[in-house]
Amino acid sequence: MPEIKFPKLPPTNYEHFIPPTTGELEALLSVAAPHIVRVIVLGAQCGLRVGPCELFGLTWTDVDLVRGVVRVHGSKKNPNAPWREVPIRESLLPVFTAWRRDDQAEGVEYLIHHKGQPVKSIQTAWALTLRRAGITRRIRPYDLRHAFATELIAGGVDIGTVAKLMGHSTPTMLLMHYQHVMDTQKRAAVEALPAMPACAQLHVPKKQGACRESASA
Repeated sequence: MPEIKFPKLPPTNYEHFIPPTTGELEALLSVAAPHIVRVIVLGAQCGLRVGPCELFGLTWTDVDLVRGVVRVHGSKKNPNAPWREVPIRESLLPVFTAWRRDDQAEGVEYLIHHKGQPVKSIQTAWALTLRRAGITRRIRPYDLRHAFATELIAGGVDIGTVAKLMGHSTPTMLLMHYQHVMDTQKRAAVEALPAMPACAQLHVPKKQGACRESASA
């Protein structure tokens, strides 16, 4: 049999970012401007890279609401995959439909726009949204993509599928940069270990009453 070669993971010497929680995303959505709302949805629910390489270049010709998919033109990091299709979850199809209806009425081509004009940067608007939401910790727009990967992995989706949805040629980059192991996952992992009742019986103190009776005897 041919030798199976597993990918060698690079050292994890990278800055670690905690992705926004569901509560933080809801807080952001409640105060965000319309174009930032779209950034949050497409970043956290479709895993798009927030920037000119993917999200800011997305037009309505890239969205197929009949099939329920977004065609994403890949970044230059992966020339072997010039584009990928990301399904739109069913609960969001009415939202995308409303967005397209509004944009068609105004003759707007790009999904991310501000007053009809394409957006090149959201740095100022993003900082304002964080302040309005009362979020003081650092959350980058790119962390929306981290949240996408984290929630999929926490939901049991296999690494290969997550990598494909995010436009990675291999899971290596995903494992290196995007998987944030949540406390609930760590707790579930240790609780899955076999129980050790004998250890608990040996080291848990006896009831106070029993101790007193032993001392009096």
